[in-house]
Formats: sequence, structure tokens, C-alpha cells
Amino acid sequence: MKINIDVDDSLQEDRITIHCREITEEIIRLQRLLAEQHPRGQTLSAYIDDTEYFIDVNSVLFMEAEGNYISLHTTQSIYKIRQRLYELEELLPRAFVRISKSTIVNTDEISSIKKNIVGASEVAFRNCPKKAFASRNYIKSLLQIMDEKRLKNG
Repeated sequence: MKINIDVDDSLQEDRITIHCREITEEIIRLQRLLAEQHPRGQTLSAYIDDTEYFIDVNSVLFMEAEGNYISLHTTQSIYKIRQRLYELEELLPRAFVRISKSTIVNTDEISSIKKNIVGASEVAFRNCPKKAFASRNYIKSLLQIMDEKRLKNG
């Protein structure tokens, strides 16, 4: 691995870009380590119509795959991004967890989970009427993560 540091005093904020041939476990670990060190966290480039926005990952409630794009849901808006869900899943902080084949949620923003034994369980978010649905295959791991967060936060 080759590491370059370029000093540019014209930048308004520091920027880190990782150039790689493929996304490996080492690259993912490096990205997560850098994201955890940065006080504001990482951003995603997403669109509403033809306007590009830079969304703080921590403001994302959940992401859903819809055809050829992914919808990023925040409390205020829905943005579009052209990326694969599994690619995002590998790059996102640990707080983001898959809850169905087509949905990843930010567990830091979950306010409640309404369990449904027969079908998908309803996931609600803080200060927002939006809902996501956890499939039966994923609900057990989601509940376990939420219990760990509850115990950790005391």
C-alpha cells in the first residue's frame, strides 16, 4: 500500500480519498477507522432531481433499494444515490444494520420496533413519522443489537 499526503492550504476542510483496485477487508477497516476518528463523520453524495447534496451519514434514518438506485431517508427528505446496497453496507459505520434484503437502518435513530410474528416488524424513528420494515430473517439480529446498545448506554 502506498500512502501520499498532499498539503493544500487552500482547502477549507481536510479531505481523505482512498484509491484502490477493489474494496478489501483492509480498505473497509481503514475507512471505518478514519470515519470513527472524524468528529463529523462521513458524508454521502446523493441527489434530489439534478441537485447534488452532501448528506451527513448520521442524519440518515434508513436506506432502501428501489430498482437501479437507493433512497436515502432523512427526517426531512428522500435523496437518491446510484450505488449497490451491499457496497454501502460495507462502508457505513457500525450503527448501520441490514434489516431486510432491500433496507439498511441507522440503529442510533430507532425509537421503537413493533414486532410481528407472522410478517415484517415495523421500525420507527426518532422525531419522524417514517417507518421501515424488518423481515423475519433479520429481526432477531436487530433486536440483539438494540439490546446491546441499551445495555451499553445504561
